Amino acid sequence: MKRILIFLLFAVAFAALALPASAADPITVNSTKFVNNFRTNLIFQLDTQSSAGKINQIALLIQLDGVASSARQIPEFTPGAQVQTKYEWDLIRTYLPPGATGKYWWDIQDDQGNKLTTDKQSFRVDDIQHQWQKLNNSKLALYWYRGGDSFGKALFDRANQAIEMLEKDTGVVVDQTVQIFIYGSNDDLKKSISAGAQEWTGGQAFPEYGIVVVGVEPSNLEWGKDATTHELTHQIIHQKIRSPLGDLSMPRWMDEGLAVYYETIPGTLDSQFSTPLKRAIQNDTLVPMRTLSGNFPADSSAANLAYAQSYSMVDFIYRKYGKEKMAELLQEFKVGGAYDDILRKILGVDTDSLDNQWRADIGAKPRVIPTRNASQPTAFPTFGLSTDYSTPVAGAKPTATPQQVAQNSSASSAVPQSSQAPSDPGVSIQLCSGSMAVVLLGLLGMVWSMKRRTL
Repeated sequence: MKRILIFLLFAVAFAALALPASAADPITVNSTKFVNNFRTNLIFQLDTQSSAGKINQIALLIQLDGVASSARQIPEFTPGAQVQTKYEWDLIRTYLPPGATGKYWWDIQDDQGNKLTTDKQSFRVDDIQHQWQKLNNSKLALYWYRGGDSFGKALFDRANQAIEMLEKDTGVVVDQTVQIFIYGSNDDLKKSISAGAQEWTGGQAFPEYGIVVVGVEPSNLEWGKDATTHELTHQIIHQKIRSPLGDLSMPRWMDEGLAVYYETIPGTLDSQFSTPLKRAIQNDTLVPMRTLSGNFPADSSAANLAYAQSYSMVDFIYRKYGKEKMAELLQEFKVGGAYDDILRKILGVDTDSLDNQWRADIGAKPRVIPTRNASQPTAFPTFGLSTDYSTPVAGAKPTATPQQVAQNSSASSAVPQSSQAPSDPGVSIQLCSGSMAVVLLGLLGMVWSMKRRTL
């Protein structure tokens, strides 16, 4: 009997496994399709049906490689037993570079509560307007379509040289293949990159996707080598230094300075940058490095000076403090924090002091930096303020007065950092508030005393 029961149990189990999937899953997918129409749109198509009711809920989920979160999109469709729908990703409004990859899948539900989640399918964004050639190794894949084999190999070799130097100097290791797309003209580049790029942009890096795009005409190979390594450096630094949330906590001058530094192998700065730097040193029109911690100017001539100063500052840090300190700086910026705090921790100076060290090194005039007035406000022995205004508040960012800005800025964008002296109206008001509190307490005491007498 035991043998018979065991046999029957196995027979039932096998029969259950042999049941067709449609009996358990009334929702089925007839087809899914991905259509790449770079630079216009990406189209995700679905054909599905339900044998139990009407399909009334559909969602498309897209997970881009290099991005932590997935996007959930709701396509338009008419509910029914069989539904055909599509979702269009507008690449004009929401840009993705060529070479971006990801996965997509569908969540489907009918009006009877039946649900189905499809398997994840891979997709890739390609610029199909060009016939791409390719050179690659474990760290780099370079694509180009103009200039022949020697043109592509020259760019590929230079990029690999930059990777080797960058890894050696900073300790940053490239463990994810970087894709570089070389467009054969500036016009072709402009048609392929995001609409918001500056007019003078020669390339872009997309660290979250591990992609670089650069415009290089075959007749301009030497410039192309520099531009390629510039954007490649951005890609590697951003990929390794940005926070888990995707933000890069680093002064703009350091980010761009490193990119220009490694594009200048073996170390000669192009006249595009060296000439405006020399002129600014002679005319005392250098931009404060604190200003260059933020966005660079949109004007091309002003941008050239910003890039030149950034390169010169990075070169100065390497020469004065060494490669080890630069590597430590990068690791601290990855952790995050106030720029001045990180510079003090690793180099022992804040942005302004580093600025003047650099100016002395390149033969420029020192920058006048307003200092905090050390005088102390008069103390109130009979009343303690909730905030001690005799000492600066930790982490507070003081504000320059209009006179200080006019005296110390060489350009309209220069905003030196300073502090208000205790004689400023703001401080006087704060101290007067303490005095009024003393008076109020005295009045309250008098009222209380008179009330007790009447009682």
